[in-house]
Amino acid sequence: MNRQFCVAFLPALADPDSISESDIVVTDVLRATTSIIATLANGATQVIPTPEIRSGIDLKKRLGPNSILGGERKGVIIPGYDQGNSPREYTCELVFGRTVILCTSNGTVAMESCRGARRVLIGAFVNLSAVAEALKTSERVTVVCAGTDRKLTSEDILFAGALAERMGHKLTDAKLDDSARIALAWWMSASRQFESGQSLTGLLGQSAGGRNLLKLKYDADVEFCARIDSIPVVPQLHLDEWSIRI
Repeated sequence: MNRQFCVAFLPALADPDSISESDIVVTDVLRATTSIIATLANGATQVIPTPEIRSGIDLKKRLGPNSILGGERKGVIIPGYDQGNSPREYTCELVFGRTVILCTSNGTVAMESCRGARRVLIGAFVNLSAVAEALKTSERVTVVCAGTDRKLTSEDILFAGALAERMGHKLTDAKLDDSARIALAWWMSASRQFESGQSLTGLLGQSAGGRNLLKLKYDADVEFCARIDSIPVVPQLHLDEWSIRI
């Protein structure tokens, strides 16, 4: 199949026509999409993303005690919320059979730009191959990178490049847009560094988001987010219900 593969380095750069004609992969590697994947793999019934702190609080009041309110601003748990945005927090013991409401600085905001899409999947390194498999019949794929505070983030772009490679794309493919070519070239360069002993954990730790997490002593989160194919499930954002489920 001669598939088109596009990348929006930031939600604001996503072409509405590309969104409406594509299967979308939203990625916020550090950490929202990784946390969503881990939460659902550990048995949560659904994750409801919200971009606003107040709307998350109101939603929890409506849903009641079987819901968990999680989120962060600047990497730190929002005051009054139950949990933060660490994928390690959302254990089976905590989330099984419950609804998680998630409000983050970048990832849940990025999802708002995808309301007109045909299909929206949630991607990160932890489910890289599973996402590629889920997209194998898609004619047009667009990766929407969440970024950090409306700035590009290398970890999301690296994921986009890794997904392009995992789906069989080459730099010579005519169906890659320019942003996808940049992402793929970046991932190929990173892969050469891996052969020389560099780790994905180390690369993620060098990004702006990674440095912020290390400063906040979330080293284990960076390592968790770098575990390629460790959680082989593909959450989908059901647009009519605004609910993420496996």
